[in-house]
Amino acid sequence: MQLAQHPSVPGVERDTPVQEVLEGISSLIRAVRCVEHRQLMPNSGLRRSDASVLKVLLRDGEQRGGELAAKLGVDASVVSRQLTALEADGLVSRRPDPADARVGLVSLAPKGRAELEALYASYTKELRTALSDLDDDALLAVADTMQRIAHAMTDVNKAVRRPQLSGDR
Repeated sequence: MQLAQHPSVPGVERDTPVQEVLEGISSLIRAVRCVEHRQLMPNSGLRRSDASVLKVLLRDGEQRGGELAAKLGVDASVVSRQLTALEADGLVSRRPDPADARVGLVSLAPKGRAELEALYASYTKELRTALSDLDDDALLAVADTMQRIAHAMTDVNKAVRRPQLSGDR
């Protein structure tokens, strides 16, 4: 049942268009997770969280684990454990940071690049088939809108978390 169909949520002002966007986001997340779980992830051996780390490394290049954690919105200890497993699988490589030997730099290994590219090739094929009724211009417009929403949600998250991090309550 959609949020906008509920007559009221105590303490929340009714905003049907925004509630529909939130419902659309939730539905999209569930659909993507279902595809990953049932079709794509078992074939590649990657978990969704692994793919996220590899994607950041592909997009942004070599970086510190703390930078990765910040970009993914998780604690550095989570990324550290994940990087240990990814390195053991040959998907990432680490080396000391020349600017600070206490810190390591992480990069995408050739095997990690190949697995990520195979995963996204499969995603692309599946999605192209599912969205065959949309032309490229429509797909690009959807992508632009989705990116705008993602940036807005990121900004909301930062604004909500900022007071808790600085101790201002």
